[in-house]
Amino acid sequence: MVTLAEIARRVNLSKQRVSQLADRDPDWPVPRDKWQQVGRYYFLPWEPVKAYFEQREQEARHGVSFKIKHQRRAERGDQQE
Repeated sequence: MVTLAEIARRVNLSKQRVSQLADRDPDWPVPRDKWQQVGRYYFLPWEPVKAYFEQREQEARHGVSFKIKHQRRAERGDQQE
């Protein structure tokens, strides 16, 4: 179990950004009603959150390579597949 601050530290983002993702991203893996409150802190299971960020990283890598690949084709005048 990890807090939002610990998630932020592990994935190298700000706590505010992690909180935004948790509040706004429909793909966030742990619904707020499943968070466990201890004192003023909320704890979430790490494994589904870890998988979420790994998936985001893969998609980001794919998106960049996809854009570059198609941009280069357009510059050369190649046909799209």
